[in-house]
Amino acid sequence: MLKMTMFVRRLPSLDHGEFDRYWREVHGPLVASLAQPLRIRRYIQTTVDADEPVQEMLRQARGTLAIDFDGLGELWWNDLEDYRAVRSTPGGLAAVAEISADERRFVDLSRSCLWFGIERPMVE
Repeated sequence: MLKMTMFVRRLPSLDHGEFDRYWREVHGPLVASLAQPLRIRRYIQTTVDADEPVQEMLRQARGTLAIDFDGLGELWWNDLEDYRAVRSTPGGLAAVAEISADERRFVDLSRSCLWFGIERPMVE
């Protein structure tokens, strides 16, 4: 299973609530509606509640960096070949273009990061 993970930062013009509402109510349903041409097996959004004091307690307890993102997006494909196949069809290319254009409405791509990985489930 191929997985794309993206640490997402909102556009500076949006507060976290505006970002989260758009991501959940607009972008999420858009991705879901295009799952077939994108060949996505699974899509998950994890929002960060950066205002909670418990976040700071957790960070201090572990000695980690402060939260510097607004959410985590995860998408799964069967494998890299399946992901590449999306870009070989007009429908797949159109879906990628639509998703990319929508991301630019709420995500600061220049301050976000993404990568591919292969999951290794340790507890199922």
